[in-house]
Amino acid sequence: MGKHDGGNSEVPWQQRVFDQPFLLLAAGLIVMFGFYTIWGLVELLNLPAGTLP
Repeated sequence: MGKHDGGNSEVPWQQRVFDQPFLLLAAGLIVMFGFYTIWGLVELLNLPAGTLP
């Protein structure tokens, strides 16, 4: 078996994030919302002006 330091080691912040599924869910929703919002705004800004009949 490997050495064990008695439980005094601090858990890395990455492990604490991955241990919280609702935080991961919220982060995923926020990232996707931001990505699609920015993508939509870029598409709107790149549209050519429409000509009226």
